[in-house]
Amino acid sequence: MKRVPLIVLLAATAVLALGATAATAHGGKGGRPGGASTTKLVNAAAKQLNVTPAKLKAAIVASAVTQINEAAADEDIDADEAADLKEEVQDNLKSAYALSRASTVAKELGITTAQLNTGFRAARKALITAQIDDALEDGDIDADEAAEAKAELDDADLPGYKQSRFGFRGGVGGGRGHHGP
Repeated sequence: MKRVPLIVLLAATAVLALGATAATAHGGKGGRPGGASTTKLVNAAAKQLNVTPAKLKAAIVASAVTQINEAAADEDIDADEAADLKEEVQDNLKSAYALSRASTVAKELGITTAQLNTGFRAARKALITAQIDDALEDGDIDADEAAEAKAELDDADLPGYKQSRFGFRGGVGGGRGHHGP
């Protein structure tokens, strides 16, 4: 039974990578319209959490490796697959982030999961606010549109460590953000 979630997670990682490539080809910032790259998000979250980006990245990789080790111990994946995945998460932050869990990242950092989620929410808000400001500065939106976007952002229920299907989906230029599905 545990093999299905791991396979789904690995498939989702592949889909995210393909989606990021397609979004970049269509002009999305950071790999998806209105979004930020995993590296930018992790760096911004590190700042919010008062840790170095390297320390946060190491915690994410350690969490991903823990997930891989558990899957191997449960015989959901074989030793070669585990070795390949471990190499992938060492080299690719997006893959490590996708396989990691908030609870183990928080534990690695010596903080609570709630603190980790709060830091990532604040980082997402800071990155989106910067996108709004950049769009205003570039003339892509006017002051009223920027104020409206920031008001929507203030009311948004942003995800914490992991991105959810719901919440603020806007950003700038690619449509307006809003709540819910």
